[in-house]
Amino acid sequence: MNAILVTVVPVFLLIGLGFFAARMKLMDTAGVTGLHNFVFLFAIPALLFRTAMKVEIGASAPWKLWAAYFGSAAIVWLLAVLISPKIPSLRPVGGAPAAIASSFGNLVMMGIPLSFAHYGEAAVVPAALIVAIHAPLHWFFATLRAEWVGRGGGSLAVTLKELFVSLAKNPIVMALLAGALWGATGLGLHPIADRTISLLGQAGVPAALFALGLSLAAYGLKGHMRGVTVLLVLKMAVFPLVAAIMAFKVFDLPPLAANIIVLFACLPPGANAYLFATRYKASIAPVSGAIGLGTFLALFSVTAVFWLLGP
Repeated sequence: MNAILVTVVPVFLLIGLGFFAARMKLMDTAGVTGLHNFVFLFAIPALLFRTAMKVEIGASAPWKLWAAYFGSAAIVWLLAVLISPKIPSLRPVGGAPAAIASSFGNLVMMGIPLSFAHYGEAAVVPAALIVAIHAPLHWFFATLRAEWVGRGGGSLAVTLKELFVSLAKNPIVMALLAGALWGATGLGLHPIADRTISLLGQAGVPAALFALGLSLAAYGLKGHMRGVTVLLVLKMAVFPLVAAIMAFKVFDLPPLAANIIVLFACLPPGANAYLFATRYKASIAPVSGAIGLGTFLALFSVTAVFWLLGP
């Protein structure tokens, strides 16, 4: 348990430090935006690129990995769609915001730092393979649901095209692919380039956690506790339970990959759920509340998952 606390507590202390900085107005809007850009465009991609160079991605069984994680997400997604008509705050646009909030976790700013801190560089393959298609899949199916019930705007074909373009431009996807391809050449990196990328990567984890704390200052618990409770039960209790069954029993994945799947499943809703809710002007209060409260509860859910999963 002490080893788990050594991993988990510093992560949440860094998040809390970012939250404190935002509340005390120690960083202006431009500074917050700049830090987010640094994390997503430079630091995390550098971390993934350098590590992906050293790992044989072909041995990671991505189809089984994706089936276990996204199959579990699909089950939770459907449960949210079925439950949402019974709760007024989650009912708009066919429950699409509720569905994405119940199945879209905060993987980049919380999942990657936690997986690297606890499992080391070996976590890069399962973590990056999930993160690479995480946002596009969720946005596509949530948009499809919203358009299907006739409350969305725009063409589905245009949305699909935008998603593919976004995937192709995603710095995380590009870093993973570039690292794997460069590693396959066997050329290695010049010491200067290797040191530069290494320094960027080392900054990625603490910067991402601090940036997450800054973001949380905007996600207050804005009422609608019934909706918030449903979202968090689905996301942080039902999802990891289903994921554990799928990863360990149905697909019999290697322990590390299975552990990453369950860890990612127990994380709180990510910011994309809030962006989706604001895009459709639906369920904004319960989704933002679930992000804020869920991040606080993640201290306990992540600790429990690490303890249950073991080494």
